[in-house]
Amino acid sequence: MKALKIVVGVIVGLIALAVGIGFVLPDTAHVERSISVQTRPATAYAVLNGFHQFRKWSPWEGLDPNTKYEVSGPIWGVGAKHAWSSEDANVGSGSQEIIASEQDKSVSIKLVFVGFDSDNTARYLIQPEGEGVTITWTYDTVFKGDLLGRYFGLMMDKMLGADYEKGLAQLKTLLESLPKDDFSGIALTVLETRPMPILYVSEQAAPDQAAAKIGAAYGQIGAYMQANGFKQVAAPLAITRKFDEATQFWEFDAAIAVDKTEPAPPADSVVKVGQTYAGWAIRATHTGPYEAMQPTYGKLLAFKTVAGFEDNGLSWEHYISDPTTVAPDQIKTHVYWPIK
Repeated sequence: MKALKIVVGVIVGLIALAVGIGFVLPDTAHVERSISVQTRPATAYAVLNGFHQFRKWSPWEGLDPNTKYEVSGPIWGVGAKHAWSSEDANVGSGSQEIIASEQDKSVSIKLVFVGFDSDNTARYLIQPEGEGVTITWTYDTVFKGDLLGRYFGLMMDKMLGADYEKGLAQLKTLLESLPKDDFSGIALTVLETRPMPILYVSEQAAPDQAAAKIGAAYGQIGAYMQANGFKQVAAPLAITRKFDEATQFWEFDAAIAVDKTEPAPPADSVVKVGQTYAGWAIRATHTGPYEAMQPTYGKLLAFKTVAGFEDNGLSWEHYISDPTTVAPDQIKTHVYWPIK
């Protein structure tokens, strides 16, 4: 009996010691790894500021082939959310959500792990370095007084560091395989568009006919609007149905956003009624003459590929400036490309 009391006393003492040590251990843990990558800051940011490319470089991809994934919120940027669910204890369930980002410089992510009451934040820091960048991936957690968590924090760097190194190596491979185009020089925005009723005329034109054809189409729409009491509610637009890169032959709908859909044009009318695309799109702002827009399209499409987006409909141009009152080099056009 005396021996049993001694054993119990030792155990209680060890527990008390462990608890006492736990109270003085750090309530936070930090993990950090970096890698040099031959890519542009804008390219790294386009990939890291969303989750469309994440599974291509994630160090945890494939641990459980039955893992279920769900992407929600905005398609890119602050609010974008990526959740996972697995019955494998090595994967578990949780989510990550972009909570802050600074263009071409950093992305901050809130991490939630089901079953763990801790505050977790990951950050991607993008620093120009020579002809490329240094990407630093950090992880910070606050255990909120959890003594077991504090002990776990002592092993955090050793446990997570190897995964971070693997992920960064795979991210480097991905980034260096993507298009090299520099799209940092134009204003690009990812946004959700709302539908608008439009009146439109379908046309097609060779390069030297485009201006005249689109002008005539707007004239037809304007006459119909005046005759039927429609009001214009936004700048004119042109929806591209087909464009031949080799011949520059353009098939399009010249359209004007209006305040209503009735009365509908007769079936034999060249003027038709419809509505604009509703959903996520990339918008590029082009400043300059219309005939010089091809580089803007090229940069927009490079961004789309880098960020991992897929096409989701017909592109269109929104003519913000009136070319009859604005100098050609100051004309503003918004180019929209639907994505998913």
